[in-house]
Amino acid sequence: MVVDSGSDDGTPEAAQAAGARVLHLRQQDFRHGPARNLGAGALPEVEAIVFLVQDAVPQGRDLLGRLERALAADERLGAVTARQRAPGGADAFTCATVDRSPFASRIGRRTGPFPSAELAHWSARRWRSELLLDSVAMAVRGPLFRRVRFRDTAFGEDALLAYDLLWGGWALGHEPEAVVEHGHAYDSRSVRPRYCDDARFFREQFGLRVRPGLASMFKGFLAETVADRRWLAAHAGRIGPGDGRRGRALRWAQVLAQYQGSQGPLGQLPQRRAVPGPAELSP
Repeated sequence: MVVDSGSDDGTPEAAQAAGARVLHLRQQDFRHGPARNLGAGALPEVEAIVFLVQDAVPQGRDLLGRLERALAADERLGAVTARQRAPGGADAFTCATVDRSPFASRIGRRTGPFPSAELAHWSARRWRSELLLDSVAMAVRGPLFRRVRFRDTAFGEDALLAYDLLWGGWALGHEPEAVVEHGHAYDSRSVRPRYCDDARFFREQFGLRVRPGLASMFKGFLAETVADRRWLAAHAGRIGPGDGRRGRALRWAQVLAQYQGSQGPLGQLPQRRAVPGPAELSP
């Protein structure tokens, strides 16, 4: 099942040629949550629904099976992500960014379940660290997703689903044996919308300023550049002429965008939704 929003990279045609069903949306109507709900809603009543973005390239022939088996092996697991690695030939800073993500871990992970009394005391910053779902490549229990679905949002649909599932008493998993190649070769201009949108999302939806002031912006820049240097030191030979200067410009643009997205009125934590727990959905 492919939901197409007007891409011109040949993805819909290739999908149709491979036997996929393609659902078309006008680009101006595309929103991440509803588009994925549309695709999932057109499926039969399957036990696991896998979401992939168009530039996530499965590695090996058993990505779907590994994700499905991870869900089947743990009845408290509501959703599970695949491991991401940078595409072959990606530049050093794309590789560094992907490798430092929690979704690149080679170690399996289970987040939760947590008692509701504990969740009620979490700060917005704690919530941000635990929302470990990424719709780049993930699977959700079919019966659960049909009851919950993504919220109607243009951005951050996976973080909000993670929030809902944790409140519902579910755990979130990470399956390192299921692998996709995925990464974006940003420059100092193209990186800004991505990180500004992310910071704005957490400010509006969770009441969290990712970079609340200039001090946090400079602190973030230092932390990012130090982490880049450590990654490059561990991957000798990956840096080319001018990469150090370009990397610093990219990280400065990143933290500046986070600061800009953090400015404006604060929202509050999302309202809780009715989510069936593991006991309610057990056979």
